[in-house]
Parts: sequence; C-alpha cells; structure tokens
Amino acid sequence: MKKQLIIISTAFISLLSLSASAQVKSYLSIFGGISNPTGEFKKADYGEIYHENNKAGYAKNGFTIGLDGAYYFYKNWAVAGTISYQDQGQLNSSDVQNLSAGYTDGFGVDQSAVTSNKRYKNLNVLVGPQYTFVFNKLYVDLRANAGIIKSFSTPEIDVVLTDDDKDYPFTQHSSTATAFAYGGSVGLRYSLTKCIGLALKENYITSDGIKIDNDNRNNTAGRFVTKQPISELQTTLGLTFTL
Repeated sequence: MKKQLIIISTAFISLLSLSASAQVKSYLSIFGGISNPTGEFKKADYGEIYHENNKAGYAKNGFTIGLDGAYYFYKNWAVAGTISYQDQGQLNSSDVQNLSAGYTDGFGVDQSAVTSNKRYKNLNVLVGPQYTFVFNKLYVDLRANAGIIKSFSTPEIDVVLTDDDKDYPFTQHSSTATAFAYGGSVGLRYSLTKCIGLALKENYITSDGIKIDNDNRNNTAGRFVTKQPISELQTTLGLTFTL
C-alpha cells in the first residue's frame, strides 16, 4: 500500500511539473448540451404504502445552455464560474397513472384523479476554484463549485380523491424557490487559434432540495412532498474565447 501511494504521489507531482507553464490565460465560453437527472431527482416511483417516496422527482433528460469562464490569478489557478439554464421536462402519462394508483392505495379511497402541468426549469449560478493542466494546446480543467439553484417552475400536481361519492382535492404547487447547490466538473479545452477554442465538459450539480408548497393537505398520509432534491449530470460542448 505504501509503495502504491509513493507511485501515485510521484506520478501526480510529475504531472504537475509537466503541465506547469507560464500564466494560463483567462477565458469565457458559451455552451450547450444535455442535462440528465440523477439520484432521487430521476426516480419515478411512488413507493410502498406507509413508505412513500417523497423525494422522487420524476425528472427527465433535458437540455442546458449557459456561460462559463475562469480568471487565472496565479499560473494554473483560477476562480471560475458557471451560469446555466436547465429544462428537466414534465410528468408524462405513466407518471400520472403511477401517482394516481399510489394515492388511491395510500389514502384507501375508491379512486384518485391526478393531473399535472408545468415543467422543471431552473438556473444554476456556481463559482469555485479551478486548476488547469496544460499540454501544449490541450487544457484539462478540474473545478469545485458552490452556489445556488433558482427554480423557475416545477411540475404542479392536482389530486382529487374520491370516496363514497365525495371529492377531496389537494395540490402540490409549482415551486420558484432558491436553494444552495454544490458540485464539481472536469473539462477539456483545445485551442484552435490563439483566441478561440473548443470545450468539452462533464459537470455535476446537487442540492438538498427546493421548498415545495401544498394546499388542502390536512394530514401527511400518502405521498407528501415538501422539499424536492435536485441533482444533475451535464455533458456540454462550448466555444471558448481567450481574454
């Protein structure tokens, strides 16, 4: 084990020495790509009765667009930031049927009718330190991020429980809340000219969750969402401009 640590440490130091160069130039980029939900955010199951999955987001694969950049203050070290907009879709017919069956069982009623509108749309604003390995025209960027997720909307879910010919409606509202977020990214940049390049990046963002409001809920029976965790794995391609 000690020998392996020495080998890894030596390789890392060699990599740092190989990539160390003059001051790396700051840059700005525009990008677009795909945003895939992960973890609880991606799950689409109601859960078992009395053990409902209140964190399942039913989110879908979507797109992301945004701006990215880094200011290098000392050689390979930079302060970097990203502003991105994401769309993670809306509930489909299978999701609605899944929720309807779950509410029927959870509340022990004759039937449940579920309808949904609006989509997952949010804005990420993240900043953090970045270190760049330089290999001629190829740059490898490692970054840690922290910031906020601002929700513009989430799926709004209207439920009507019917039992003994009486209706009991309630609503899970669309959220416009803001929450703390963090993550990290690995990026590859390639210089086409002195000023323009291409950037390929894998970016992960996660948040404990945004606040969700509910109406006409007199108890916590069935699925009861008050906080929706959000996590996204994004693959983007961008055009960079050296500053």
